[in-house]
Amino acid sequence: MNKKTINKKHQLKWIVVLISSALVSNSAIAAKLTVEQRLELLEKELAANKQELQETKQELRQYKRYFAQPAENTDSGAVAATGTRHHSADKTPAVATDSTAPTSTAKVSGATPAQDVTLADISKYVKNDIGFEYSGYFRSGWSTGTRGAPKSYAIGSLGRFGQENSAWFDLQLSQKVYDSGGKVAKAVVMLDGNVGQQYNAGWFDSTSENVLQFSDIYLTTKGFLPFAPEADFWVGKHNMPVYEIQMLDWKSHRTNAGSGLGLENWQLGPGKLNVALTREDVKAHAVDYATSGNTQQVNANSAEVRYKDIPLWDKATLEIFGRYAMPNETDDNRKNENNGSYYSVKDAWHAGLILRHNFTGGGFNELTVQGADNSIASGFALISDANPTFGYNDQYYGEHAYGKAFRVISQGENYLRPDVVMAHALVYAHGNDIYDYNTGAHTDFDSVRAVVRPAYIWDSNNQTGVELAWFDQKNKTAGETYHESGYKTTLYHALKVDTSILTSRPEIRFYGTWLKVQDNGISQFEFADAKSDQFTVGVQAEVWWK
Repeated sequence: MNKKTINKKHQLKWIVVLISSALVSNSAIAAKLTVEQRLELLEKELAANKQELQETKQELRQYKRYFAQPAENTDSGAVAATGTRHHSADKTPAVATDSTAPTSTAKVSGATPAQDVTLADISKYVKNDIGFEYSGYFRSGWSTGTRGAPKSYAIGSLGRFGQENSAWFDLQLSQKVYDSGGKVAKAVVMLDGNVGQQYNAGWFDSTSENVLQFSDIYLTTKGFLPFAPEADFWVGKHNMPVYEIQMLDWKSHRTNAGSGLGLENWQLGPGKLNVALTREDVKAHAVDYATSGNTQQVNANSAEVRYKDIPLWDKATLEIFGRYAMPNETDDNRKNENNGSYYSVKDAWHAGLILRHNFTGGGFNELTVQGADNSIASGFALISDANPTFGYNDQYYGEHAYGKAFRVISQGENYLRPDVVMAHALVYAHGNDIYDYNTGAHTDFDSVRAVVRPAYIWDSNNQTGVELAWFDQKNKTAGETYHESGYKTTLYHALKVDTSILTSRPEIRFYGTWLKVQDNGISQFEFADAKSDQFTVGVQAEVWWK
């Protein structure tokens, strides 16, 4: 008897044993059940099988419909995968708050030409099918200075590189809760805040640098408004997109919203209309706040209109915006203002236009011209951040005399040659009879800020560059002139995922920074040991994802 015959006999033996065991087991179960009970079990199992079959058929139909659609143009994904230097040519600049990661061009195995889709396409389909999205941003790193802990100075005038000594984050969660008949509803929550990098303990509270807030909590819908089915209609704590001057870390246009409602991306004529009505209460200070610490809550609301994406010429668009903020005061509010015990909260407006142009060879430029009055104009004169906000971190103080300010802003990046890219942020601002948070009421000011960041591109993952910055500001009030100026040099090497300075992340930067305060007549700022300069070295990581 050969080995093969023995193996077959062993196999038959085990089969007989298994069948016998199954029969005995089933017989034992059958002996314990009545005919009615057995029929009930069979009916339940049949119903479950039918349900599973229906679900499988439904999923199969969805995938068939998806893969039957014509394949989208994947040229941009191919460029990203190859690491071409001018990948950012047709991308939306990073002044908006999101970015697009490079797209993998790997194809689905066995797909026909009509089914030729990328892994990113499938990922997008699955995300849409599940209805959940998680996106975010954070920066963090290590640094040290020549005299103790590094200090930041005039980031809003001298630029971010080499002096961001905190860890900021944004975390957004979005869940689709309804999708039927062309109508979609999503619940969105965003948390943002700051994490201190000085100490081991980092508990969140309102009195330290460890802070956390729900900046967004709203419902957004599409297809529910018959006159604008393609528009996004939202209700809750939210505001329309902010426009960031990325190298200076402040917003050229923003609305700090407590709650509200808005309509975005409504196609009207050549452009798209955005409108919003939001609440923005402020804590109005007592005139003797320094000694009393008293404030009174004043209700305020803002109406905002933006008409964007107006085509001008090839790769160029125009946006026009306007915003009006107004207090809604109680009798007690007005009484406290009229008797001089509290500062008077006044209406304020902000308006302007933005010209955006993407370059054919890669990069973009954004030119902004804007004006404002009262408390919003006061933000134009800030050395640190220069955000155009109605209140200053929800606080409202100062005697505003309907003074006005305007500014011109240019930001962007362009490729000077295939292996050299340069980003810039240039700002000129002027104001008359505004309230300045440092020099007081009836201030006139002139301000110039200039930051340039040229970099040599070794390859799509390595850049070496320098950030050079200078600013000068003069405030005049009551016959006195106050002067503030300074400059900064940061040498850095970056590990990257693409060549764009402003639109590609993640990025890890190794840097050395020298900061110099030339005049401090406005802020009275000094570095440690009453010095006017500081040298720091550090490493910073920055990433956003969607």
